[in-house]
Amino acid sequence: MDILKKASLLTAEFISLSADKVQEVADEFVKKGTLHDNEAKKFVSEVRSTLEGREKEFTERWEQVVNSVQQIGTTLGIAKVEKDNLDERIDELERHIDELKSRRDLISKELNKDNGAGHKAKAASATSSAK
Repeated sequence: MDILKKASLLTAEFISLSADKVQEVADEFVKKGTLHDNEAKKFVSEVRSTLEGREKEFTERWEQVVNSVQQIGTTLGIAKVEKDNLDERIDELERHIDELKSRRDLISKELNKDNGAGHKAKAASATSSAK
């Protein structure tokens, strides 16, 4: 998979994770009565739209950069050795993207674990205070 596609997928995954977190926070506000359900839905919808717009903007800019580099390379007649060096650099960047995905997944798991532990602690506290 080329680096443009990987960068786009990574961006989409981060946006999805961010939007999911916003939804969780909005749900908590609704449960606490801080926000009405309709307000929360509108807020989450606006955040998702903003994030999706930024994803499109990032993808367009990234495509422009890739196209510019390709045009410059073609115009200057980059030697095969230089092209090989660029290919190695691209491979390195792709590995870095994979590492970032792994880190993101670990963070997501930790957040989910922490959220689960927090809910259990609240439930235990509520049970003990009810006695």
